Amino acid sequence: MKIGELLKCLDKKAPISSAASFDNVGLLVGDENAEITGVCCCLDITHEVIKEAEEKGANLIVSHHPVIFDGLKRIPEWSPVASLVRKNIAAIAMHTNFDIAESGVNETLAELLDFTSAGMPQFEKFHEGYGIICDLSLAYSPKTLAEYCKERLVLDSVRFSRKNIQIRKIALCCGAGIDRDVMQFARENGIDAIISGDIKHNFWVEAENCGITLIDAGHYGTEKAAAHRLAKLVTEAVPSVPVFSAECEKDPCEYV
Repeated sequence: MKIGELLKCLDKKAPISSAASFDNVGLLVGDENAEITGVCCCLDITHEVIKEAEEKGANLIVSHHPVIFDGLKRIPEWSPVASLVRKNIAAIAMHTNFDIAESGVNETLAELLDFTSAGMPQFEKFHEGYGIICDLSLAYSPKTLAEYCKERLVLDSVRFSRKNIQIRKIALCCGAGIDRDVMQFARENGIDAIISGDIKHNFWVEAENCGITLIDAGHYGTEKAAAHRLAKLVTEAVPSVPVFSAECEKDPCEYV
């Protein structure tokens, strides 16, 4: 299969036209007419990921985050883009279009947290599909929910706001998902807690004032499973070539 053919298959699952206007998705590096020898899937394209792809014979990397986001005026030697071009490895990004797709990143996060019942998700989408609401069968305290997220997502640490409430209705917004619209929606729709990443200080203060618990499981922590879901989609489209999630990928942050 050619790269362009795979892109058409992925477009049916997560339409490129559905990506946010600020985003940059699709084939960002490489030739759409090249035959696929192998596919490496990841959250971010780093030099380590490129090295692993090369060693395993993959000439295409499908990432969640775009390796080219803003316009480029030059490509320095340290840039992964330079390495991709030099090694003749193509790059496809499936970002905000994959966030809102069926079985996308937020739904994957809900599955990891086991917020499902009999295989059917207990949620509805909101914020143009960039968030989902989960109604839980059991109530959690803020600390218990934070500890549960830490365990299920295999994280070193989780930030949370300690409120004296019982949590039954949760909003999930993977990555840096919280903005003013999400906070307003949470206030107006009886949301007890929001699980997200990269939460800014002003939203912690706002949540404190309006009685909502926030749980910050990190950008990487809430989206790292995207690589495995992308690998599943690619494997379904290209069963004849090796497809794998990058084993070298890790949180770029360390904690003390």
